[in-house]
Amino acid sequence: MNDDVIIQQRISGRSARAIAKAQATTVAEVNKALDRFTETTIDDKVRRHTLALELARLDELQETFYARALEGDVACGALITKIIERRCVMLGLYTPQTATLQVIEAEAPRETSTERLRAAIERIRGKRHQDDLPATDQDDPPSTH
Repeated sequence: MNDDVIIQQRISGRSARAIAKAQATTVAEVNKALDRFTETTIDDKVRRHTLALELARLDELQETFYARALEGDVACGALITKIIERRCVMLGLYTPQTATLQVIEAEAPRETSTERLRAAIERIRGKRHQDDLPATDQDDPPSTH
């Protein structure tokens, strides 16, 4: 198994599973090769070097467009704003707005006094309607005399 081949295939967009199958190895071994690659490629020094270089590039861009932005060039002003925002993000000075989702459970609607009165009236009406119906032998209670 060649780590360079695995890294190149992964950079090309091939999945770890496809690489493992092509290299006749396991996905775990492919991931170990990727881990070895990141250990040598990304460390604290590399991050600091990259940050310093990118900040220097932003400084050069800002220097180029700043005077024109002050003279009223709207496109240059927008670019300067983007450069400042990027620098703040890179330095951790700017945190993007976040949205907080808050779930509020709605209470079941309570019965109003009008609804309670209406229900009472309907119950009374229902009893009255039952009294108006003709009696059957099954409806009569047994006589106790």
